[in-house]
Amino acid sequence: MVPSASEMGPEPTEEVSCLLCGAGGAAPLLESRAQMSRSGRRFRFVRCGRCGLVYLSPRVVERAIGRYYGDDYVPHRGPEAWGRFARLAAEGQRRTDRRRVRLARSAARLGPAAAVLDLGCGRPTFLEALVRETGCRATGSDSSDRGWRDDPARWQAAGLTLLRGRLEEVAAAGPFDLITMWHALEHDYDPLRTLRNLRDRCRAGGALVVEVPDFDSLSRHTQGAWWAGLHTPRHSAVYTRGTLRAMLERAGWKVERQDRQGTLDPYVLWWLGRQERAGRALEGPLEPAFLRFMLGKVLSLPVTAMQRWLPLGLQVAVARREGA
Repeated sequence: MVPSASEMGPEPTEEVSCLLCGAGGAAPLLESRAQMSRSGRRFRFVRCGRCGLVYLSPRVVERAIGRYYGDDYVPHRGPEAWGRFARLAAEGQRRTDRRRVRLARSAARLGPAAAVLDLGCGRPTFLEALVRETGCRATGSDSSDRGWRDDPARWQAAGLTLLRGRLEEVAAAGPFDLITMWHALEHDYDPLRTLRNLRDRCRAGGALVVEVPDFDSLSRHTQGAWWAGLHTPRHSAVYTRGTLRAMLERAGWKVERQDRQGTLDPYVLWWLGRQERAGRALEGPLEPAFLRFMLGKVLSLPVTAMQRWLPLGLQVAVARREGA
């Protein structure tokens, strides 16, 4: 079992320059307690005075950040975290995967000859659904194998290639017709280098789909330092629509469109922020919270239906590699 951050001493940290433009001297913006954790440690987000990027500094050094992705980390636990409501939670994940499949197919022509890479794939149910619908060749990559190691037969039967390690360390086959990053870019310690690396692995005319939290959202303005989009200290940066576009363009991608409507339910992001404010680390069973969670989800439907026009917490960008 991997020990949680609360079971260890303080992690080493480092001051960093802007991850987008390289400028130093960023202004302090807000402090946030470590989220989904009982460590109690506080971290500072700053805003670059040159390009406006919001990022974490000082941040936990990369070799130690794995402490915050322990065995109780909710995204890696999957529907089973909800106990006897696991089937209902799994249906929610299937709906998210279907939305992601539709978005992927709108960004690239996918069939048996197409190759797709999902960077930061976690539990690779999206790739499983994509292969089932399009027959594409799918590769998932993540810094940890916790999302798939307990059910290898399932992913092998789906025909997935799953790789553990940093992007530059894994021998991912390419070039790819489509690359997806579902809530992965904000975790990246060197996003500009990663996006340039991905461009080199993408076929000319191929597409990149990136989904991240939206720092300019109504939920962030409402919840402040408790906002789950900060995901402190796992998120190295938090993007506005402008800084996300700037990061992609600086890395050599042509941004075709940006949408306020993500594939995740924005209510989930808001609910997680409520749990942070209440001091719930979400390390144990989530079953006791399920009925209240679902009631809030139903009550939020009229607001959620407006996410195409209102910044409710999420954003998606579709970019393309031009040239040869």
